[in-house]
Amino acid sequence: MNANQEYNFDTDEKNEINVREVLFKYLYYWKWILLSITAFLVLGFLYLKFQTPQYQIETDLLIKDKSANGPQDDILKSLDLFSTDKIIDNEIQILKSYTLMEKVVKNLKLDVSYYKSTAVTNRPVYKHLPFEVELLVPTKTSYQNTLLFKALNNGKVEVDGKEYPMNVPFQTENGLIEVKANPNFAKLANSELYVKFNSVSSVLQAYSQLLMINPVSKDGTVLIITLQDAIPERGKDFLSRLVYEYNKAAIDDKNQVTSSTLSFIVERLKRLEEELGTAEKKVEDYKSVNKITDISSQSQIFLQGVQGNDAELSKVNIQLGVLNSMEEYLHRQNADQTALPSMLGIEDASLLGLVNQLADAQLKRQSLLQTVPETNPLVVSFTEQINAIKSGIEQSIKSLKRGLLITKQQLDNKNANFQSIISQVPSKERGLLDVMRNQEIKNTLFTFLLQKREETAMSLASTIADSRIIDEARSTEFPVKPVKPLIYIIFFAIGLILPLAIIYLKGVLNNKVNRRWDIESITKAPIIAEISHSDESTPLIVAERPRSMVSEQIRALRTNLQFISSEVNNKILLFTSSMSGEGKSFISLNLGASLAMSGKKVVILELDLRKPKLHAGLGIDNDSGLSNYLIGQTSYNDIIKGVPQQPGYFIITSGPIPPNPAELLTNGRIEVLIKDLQKEFDYILIDAPPVGLVTDAQILAKYANATFFIVRYNYTFKEQVKLIDSLYTTNKLPKVNLVFNSIELNAGYGYGYGYGYGYSYGGYYQEESTKKKSLFKRTPKDK
Repeated sequence: MNANQEYNFDTDEKNEINVREVLFKYLYYWKWILLSITAFLVLGFLYLKFQTPQYQIETDLLIKDKSANGPQDDILKSLDLFSTDKIIDNEIQILKSYTLMEKVVKNLKLDVSYYKSTAVTNRPVYKHLPFEVELLVPTKTSYQNTLLFKALNNGKVEVDGKEYPMNVPFQTENGLIEVKANPNFAKLANSELYVKFNSVSSVLQAYSQLLMINPVSKDGTVLIITLQDAIPERGKDFLSRLVYEYNKAAIDDKNQVTSSTLSFIVERLKRLEEELGTAEKKVEDYKSVNKITDISSQSQIFLQGVQGNDAELSKVNIQLGVLNSMEEYLHRQNADQTALPSMLGIEDASLLGLVNQLADAQLKRQSLLQTVPETNPLVVSFTEQINAIKSGIEQSIKSLKRGLLITKQQLDNKNANFQSIISQVPSKERGLLDVMRNQEIKNTLFTFLLQKREETAMSLASTIADSRIIDEARSTEFPVKPVKPLIYIIFFAIGLILPLAIIYLKGVLNNKVNRRWDIESITKAPIIAEISHSDESTPLIVAERPRSMVSEQIRALRTNLQFISSEVNNKILLFTSSMSGEGKSFISLNLGASLAMSGKKVVILELDLRKPKLHAGLGIDNDSGLSNYLIGQTSYNDIIKGVPQQPGYFIITSGPIPPNPAELLTNGRIEVLIKDLQKEFDYILIDAPPVGLVTDAQILAKYANATFFIVRYNYTFKEQVKLIDSLYTTNKLPKVNLVFNSIELNAGYGYGYGYGYGYSYGGYYQEESTKKKSLFKRTPKDK
């Protein structure tokens, strides 16, 4: 049977064996892997102990649809200035703006953090404190240090070992501080708190990162606002206050025009009240001086007409003044965009709607500018909207002014007619009409402004926000961070992957043969045997420890010889390797002894003339040997010696080390020796030098029937296996067969190739005399 056919396996079988080898490779270090997993799980436990649990707080806010504001929105809709998605995005930006959050932080005093000391770490506390600390004037170190505050029974507080009075500001190296006692101060006397002052900007940045605002759906207007906090109560207060400040800001925005109108009316009423008093005093004095108690019916009718006309004219003048103020505002450069003029007396619904939309758009733009630059698309969009609305307002003002000017002209014409009637009234009554007319104008205007003030106040009080809280802020029952199962899984994975990665990297970086697959992947030369590692010091192990595993594996190698050169009666076997120390002398010596045990007559030639080892291991003298024979000093009968430990087994030692081994092997004497030995012996074993170092083995190859190339586990370099493949494919050595030597069975090397030594010995093999390594002493370096 052909050797290649005998020892090549199909691809599927190789893959199966490869998987098994990889598995055994890692299982060899199972205790180290278990120790790593245990250590990292302990680290995970400690990590959880030092982490502050985080709870998730959530509130739901409904943003009302602004598309139902009234008919004045038709102009804006036609311009496509507002759409639902932009509104929701804008409201999210407003909710996350630093302006709103700064009000929340200052109102809840979140710039001061309180901690209680525990056995593991400091835990934050929020309410139910014995005292509150306020930083009045900070210094450079105020936000760097954590101070220890202790409430004392004498009504004082101890700060880092120094006593200070309560409710009175005191100066420290960390700034001017005031400690205010809470009602439960007496109950919590002697309690200690760690206090950390934080800059408002750092607190805002922290909460901005923790605050999450998302719409419930793409087309919906419900916002889900979530926040993670170590103290659920503090998180609830933050979200509740944030929504409150958001609604308050929205109401303030909507009431901006109304507030400015109310301020204008109140200021105008104060002046009119003085003017009306003066006018009434004049009427009283005129009647008293001229002794007039009443006027004629004709004058009364005239007075009523004049009063009505003057009242209408005053309203028109007020409206024109308001429109002029708005025009000036629209044309003013760098105008204060949050202070629109009053629209007192203007009753045009379309114009009022546009003004309200302008105020709303300007305020939202200002809010965005506090968090984003002017080049932001949202800001640019609002700028375009504001310009479009201003253009619409300007057109409406022009149209409204034309109508008011016509009305004013008509009222002025009536006044001219009234002046002609005045000349027909008696002089005293005419004088009385003049003063009463002025008094009535002031009185009518005062009454009008009083009515408008009440209407404006009612409008201001009835304004509601465009949002509604669906669910109040609520917290999860259990912490959402850290997630204990996830943390343990992560640390378990690290504990598992880390040692596996080390073992894998060691395998990747290792350039030596560690598996059968390392050989088979490089060369097609068949592996005829695999020999386990042995710590026995005896060189002839098959004779002295016949029941050992290595002895049985040598016998398996002997059995496989029938597949090599079976047609030759006297087999000449050449043993070589790629470098010294791979075990060729050990394998050749023990295979010869095993053959002798089977009744064969065997001789081994110690032809490693440069570095002979066989005679020293067997304790045989080497005064004369092959080197003497090759130079013609002696015959082979004078140098052949029996191996003391095994009958039928002979050896010809190397003799003195010659200066020119290669030249001696080519002088023809070695061929004569082999022919003479063939007549007497069944097997001739040639222990040749390493083929990777010298040419001696290739010189001797022509006399051999087969070559045994020794590859040693974790010793032979993978690059040297390429040399074997070259020798195999070029037939420079006859019938190359590989012997995988000194395999460490407990080093994760998975077997299953027929020998059965990948399993427990089960009593088949003699116990090794040396103790096995403790599993905890095995490290990846052992390989």
